[in-house]
Amino acid sequence: MPQTNIRIEHIKIKDLVTFAENAIGSAKEGEFVPITMQRAISHAHNPYAAKDDIALLAAIDPDGEVVGYFGIMPLLLRKGDELLKMHWFTTWSVSPKVRGQGVGSRLMQEALNLNEDYLIVGSVHARRVCRKYGFWEREPLTYYWLDATGLRRLNPVTWVLRLFRKTLHILRIGKTVEITNVATKFYDRVFAPLTKKFFYTLLMKTQGEILGEFRFKEVAQIHADPPPSAHRPEVELHRGVEAVNWTLSYPWVVETGQSATEKMDYYFSDAQPLYRLIALEVYTPEDEYKGFVVFALSQNRDGVILETRDFRFTNPSDYRCVLALALKFGRQHQADTIEIPAEVAAYSRNGILNKLLLHERKRIYQCMPKSDDSPLAQVWQDITLHLYDGDMVFT
Repeated sequence: MPQTNIRIEHIKIKDLVTFAENAIGSAKEGEFVPITMQRAISHAHNPYAAKDDIALLAAIDPDGEVVGYFGIMPLLLRKGDELLKMHWFTTWSVSPKVRGQGVGSRLMQEALNLNEDYLIVGSVHARRVCRKYGFWEREPLTYYWLDATGLRRLNPVTWVLRLFRKTLHILRIGKTVEITNVATKFYDRVFAPLTKKFFYTLLMKTQGEILGEFRFKEVAQIHADPPPSAHRPEVELHRGVEAVNWTLSYPWVVETGQSATEKMDYYFSDAQPLYRLIALEVYTPEDEYKGFVVFALSQNRDGVILETRDFRFTNPSDYRCVLALALKFGRQHQADTIEIPAEVAAYSRNGILNKLLLHERKRIYQCMPKSDDSPLAQVWQDITLHLYDGDMVFT
């Protein structure tokens, strides 16, 4: 039955930190919470947000308890030299206490009633729900995972299980066979250190010499954007150096033990055993500034992951150093997986290793223009999307 006695409160940027302090401060272990402190502080420092922008919609029951939330984050879209304000949907969750009672739908409708141009990138579930609301969609963005262990394709236990599952399908036996199980994980755990050493050695032989063409240094903040490229797209989501430095200074994920909400019910990323941002400025040996790249190093159940978060170069041919640097830091931190954009993966020069180690992935972007002739509606199909577009650069 739909909940009619729940009110939706609009939390503005200027009030978000105080709201988070009150919500988290009064919550008990395991209790549903609408935002983490690191997210609230980060939103408060958004260089593209105004103090009166709505950052969070909170569903509050008659007892004053938050039972649902919907996150909104301002961003800019660049059309030629014109910058236009848009908004990302960043979070959307409902407490188990009221699921199935229409609270999530009310939050979505409340967000749409704000009459803004919205974009979202997210899960398969979010995609299905957004389609029901009439969100527009376009061709997915292709990117790649480089499996440094090689075991996604070389694990013999996986081969046997896939063959078994295929046989059951041919025989029309409806039994479920899980490909990832104790046996496959055990094999990965035993052999991954050996295969990673082998493949990183081979990969660095094909990419390592590129590092000699550049000089790079790790920095806390990027000092400047490189000059605009002649190949710059006409329409793209704007991420100036001020936005890059914002993500470096105020990430949404912290390492285990550093978040006040780790033991509470917050659906989205909060804390991980390993989380580190690596920002690198790239120069020629003669000290000419070429551009920058930002990686995120994290750890989850699947192992250590190195993600390419941001990069900018005047000359697209310099993208080759992004791949070389990803491999260098991946090897240094023994990353199991390296996430790279398609334009960077294009500089991987070993055909056999590409077929073995590179795995294609797709990311879905959707939008809901505020009208059929809004700025977003006019350029939706013309936007050049990048892997660093969206709220995922924070997590």
